[in-house]
Amino acid sequence: MFAAFLAPAALAVPAAALAHPHVFAEARLEVTVTPQGVVDRLRHVWRFDELFSSTVLFEFDADSSGALEVGELETVAEVIVTSIADFGYFQSVTVGDKEIAVAQVTDLRVDMIDNQLLVFFTSQPSEPVALAENPSFAVFDPTFYTAIDFYEDANMVLIDAPAGCGHRMVIPDPDEAIAQNQDTLTDAFFNDPAGNDWSKIFATRMEVRCS
Repeated sequence: MFAAFLAPAALAVPAAALAHPHVFAEARLEVTVTPQGVVDRLRHVWRFDELFSSTVLFEFDADSSGALEVGELETVAEVIVTSIADFGYFQSVTVGDKEIAVAQVTDLRVDMIDNQLLVFFTSQPSEPVALAENPSFAVFDPTFYTAIDFYEDANMVLIDAPAGCGHRMVIPDPDEAIAQNQDTLTDAFFNDPAGNDWSKIFATRMEVRCS
């Protein structure tokens, strides 16, 4: 079940249906920076809604104890990290028009707190990304099955940035995003309805700017 929401099986759903998320998560993103002004880590925390969390509990509570124990939590973590790997771990690192790949995630873990599933992990760009290049960072599910939202500016944090560098949280206006990308989206839809960039252009992102 979990894999169906996070894995390629979700892509079998028609594109129109994917426009309506079935799972909701509140996110926090911390981008840490080295003394040289290069991105070090992206720290992620996702808190899933209670309905989905209860489904995960039902699916993975192997001993029917009513709680997820250490081994069961490890199984959930393994399913998640394996499932989202094919989707860039649900994140985007962009410098100008260039998309930077994300290195393999090795530390993902989960917990169940107050009846909500929490996911914790860190990631790294696969190549150096300097803040002076004005990168942007986004977290989103490209299948549209999961809505990963940042509820307030404080949930996007830039840590140890050099003087003169700052960031802002950008929440795209859907109508403006569609208007600005209409030609590209139309081509993408007809060529590959399940693989278009709709989810990316709607994703909340952290934009970094250095003077």
